[in-house]
Amino acid sequence: MIKILIILFLITTFSFADDCDKRASIFNMLVKSISSKTYPNVYMHKNIKSLEKNSKDLNLIKVCKDADVVLLSTIKNIPKDCDGKILFGTKYSHLKNKNVVGAFFWQKGRPNILFYKNRLKKYNIKLPAKFDKYIEVE
Repeated sequence: MIKILIILFLITTFSFADDCDKRASIFNMLVKSISSKTYPNVYMHKNIKSLEKNSKDLNLIKVCKDADVVLLSTIKNIPKDCDGKILFGTKYSHLKNKNVVGAFFWQKGRPNILFYKNRLKKYNIKLPAKFDKYIEVE
């Protein structure tokens, strides 16, 4: 019985770690596409654990005024020095804020990516063609 519990624990742990790696990989790709910089400065408004551990191509910073992209875990209490920065959400509800250009979120166990065309245009963001199917008109 103990062996079965240990095996289940290990399977759960490794699948969660793999999920975090996938999530971080997608964030890395999205942020680099949004900012068009090789190593963009990213400010996380509230921490995103998967990204903290696996942000290989991102420069995570502590001050929003130096950020190229701001990743939001919550839409509440965004610092004033984030005004005018590119905001990207981690929940579908973040898209209610007119300053959020897009979001990467999980829905029904699957990852979803959504950008709004007019918001991308506002920041002069031209995404690679591979993102065309994720761009919608608001």
